[in-house]
Amino acid sequence: MRQHGIVVAVALLAAGCSSGSGSPAPSGGAAPYALRATPHQAIPPESQFTWLPYALITADGVVVTQGAVPAIFPGPLVPPLFGAPITEAGFNQVVERARTLGLLDGDGDFSPPDPVVGGLSGLIELRVDGSMREITGDPNTGIQCITTPCDPAPGSPEAFGTFWRELGDLRSLVGEELGADAPYRPEGYALLIGVTPPDDGGLDPKVLPWPLETPLAETGVPIGDADQPRCATVEGDDATTLAASLAGANQLSLWADAGADPADAVSIAVRPLLPGDDPYMELFGVDA
Repeated sequence: MRQHGIVVAVALLAAGCSSGSGSPAPSGGAAPYALRATPHQAIPPESQFTWLPYALITADGVVVTQGAVPAIFPGPLVPPLFGAPITEAGFNQVVERARTLGLLDGDGDFSPPDPVVGGLSGLIELRVDGSMREITGDPNTGIQCITTPCDPAPGSPEAFGTFWRELGDLRSLVGEELGADAPYRPEGYALLIGVTPPDDGGLDPKVLPWPLETPLAETGVPIGDADQPRCATVEGDDATTLAASLAGANQLSLWADAGADPADAVSIAVRPLLPGDDPYMELFGVDA
């Protein structure tokens, strides 16, 4: 069972950081996505780096989701991704559901009156009539039902929570308007090089060879002080090369240049780059 969260032609290893059947969903507007739902929480940015969008519909009508991973440690370093085509009718159903829930009215802020300090919040960006609508709220809000029907009041925090949960299972929301899943190749990879490795739980981390020509010490730029992790964006042919190595890596894997002392190996956090992603600016304020 997959959990719904959530191709570049030239090769590039950036020294800096940057960011089915039927007709596809409309692509009007400048954003590379028609819908994007992202969670946010007041925790260290490095801890959020690998968070992918909770839900994503690309501008060309592909629903991108994160596949399930084995519930064992250490898990894969990069989760599998899947894409399924959604028709224009299906996308319109999503928009109309937001409209029915009253989320297209007002200023778009449907946060509860007393939000939990440091709690989870959500931002939904939805293309409506050719422009982007931003909708915010608490994904965990809901209503306790005693009788049916059990529908939240339109325009309420509970309506936001209901819509958020429905975005996590778009197949149930739009039915046959969503095609079959197929493996999805990301545009590239965002890296944090030199992050604090997770607790190994007594396991012996495996050191893997860095597969790209640019040495690790010369890859990326610091996100802050010189002793902080460095960020780098890998795209194109280099992304293809890196993907082959990532397939054999897990959360404990360390990386070292060929011929280097394994004692100098570093831990790397990896985030597949999806349309609209700019994790360095969003989390660390590093401009592209």
